[in-house]
Amino acid sequence: MSESSVRFAGVGLSLSNEEPAAVTLAQGVQADELGYDEVSIPESRLHRSTTSVAAAILARTQRVTVRVGVANPVTRHPLLLALEAATLADIGPGRVRFGVGACEWTMRAFACDPEGWLPYTNTVEAVRAMRSMLAGGPLGFEPETFAADAGLRLELPPPVPVPVDVGAVNSRMLTASGRRADGVQLGALMSPAYVAWAAERIAEGARAAGRDPGEVLISGNVLTSLGRDRDAARREVCEVLAYYLARVEGVVVDRSGADPEAVAAVRAAVRRDGLAAGAAAVSGQLVDTFAVTGDTDEVIERLMPFGKAGMAMPLLWYTLGPDPTWAVEALAAEVVPAVRSEPS
Repeated sequence: MSESSVRFAGVGLSLSNEEPAAVTLAQGVQADELGYDEVSIPESRLHRSTTSVAAAILARTQRVTVRVGVANPVTRHPLLLALEAATLADIGPGRVRFGVGACEWTMRAFACDPEGWLPYTNTVEAVRAMRSMLAGGPLGFEPETFAADAGLRLELPPPVPVPVDVGAVNSRMLTASGRRADGVQLGALMSPAYVAWAAERIAEGARAAGRDPGEVLISGNVLTSLGRDRDAARREVCEVLAYYLARVEGVVVDRSGADPEAVAAVRAAVRRDGLAAGAAAVSGQLVDTFAVTGDTDEVIERLMPFGKAGMAMPLLWYTLGPDPTWAVEALAAEVVPAVRSEPS
């Protein structure tokens, strides 16, 4: 398949959920009106609850799918997550995707990780429980990481199953997601090279379970900055890149194709002099690796390799550009129709 022939199943907007709830609600309503296919609502550190804000957006919109991206099955009992997903589906029938993930980095950063916890097993068991119960069945197994009877069912299951995705990063979790989940939501600092590697792991898991890999929807945050001035658009992502490069290690960076010396320089600058210094140290190669930036034509061109790598639903994320209000509208009007397979 040529890169020019690649089209996405849809294009979403990933919101920070760090503003007052009224601001995020207004952004979700705007995304619905502008024609985005999804709105992703994260649980960003200790800002706002993802499920509460998702419910408010569903109640105020008519068309857009609202993605919980993601809720934690360690801090929330998986039966509660199933109940939350069913309730959201009642508010917005057919317009919910529910992501789960153990958020290991955040849990450790907050010293919230329980002694002896099993984040991988906890996530897999949550996915198994939720998919079964949201399809009207029983929990169906005796869980190891939470207490529940195998025969428990939701008393009011949704009329159609709610897709359950996993916020996955490493090889083991990606492979398990291919076996068990409806989709995978990849996180911060995505690059086409990492997406291609992750898609292979997901496909391996799907095939091992006798599933068609195409059944597993791959989505992910794509750091995006659209601007009338391409240089200003590129500068807009540098602070975000510095923030995450200083914190995200391992496979996401290692599989990206980023220059290791450039990454090390940003990390050293952040440690020594803070985030502004780290942003100043971000090289053009790092911007090209981890971000989609520029004018409309450049953003379209830079977005397409993510589809070639296996991503079906890019979630345009974070800064969006030097003028975010204009960029949200321009992305919807010019970029989304150019890269989506069919009009929504």
